[in-house]
Amino acid sequence: MISAQDAAAAIVEGIREEAPLILPHPEVARYFRQKADDPQRWQKSMRKFLSAQGA
Repeated sequence: MISAQDAAAAIVEGIREEAPLILPHPEVARYFRQKADDPQRWQKSMRKFLSAQGA
């Protein structure tokens, strides 16, 4: 988990660089890459996660 201040700083930096995608934390980039590489596996993992959360 990152602080709101760190997330805001990453967003401002991304806007300044005109980045097409702003990911404020390296872990988010890993999740995004996994989702793109194997969407079915990602969906299965999310279903399992949500089920464990009681959603």
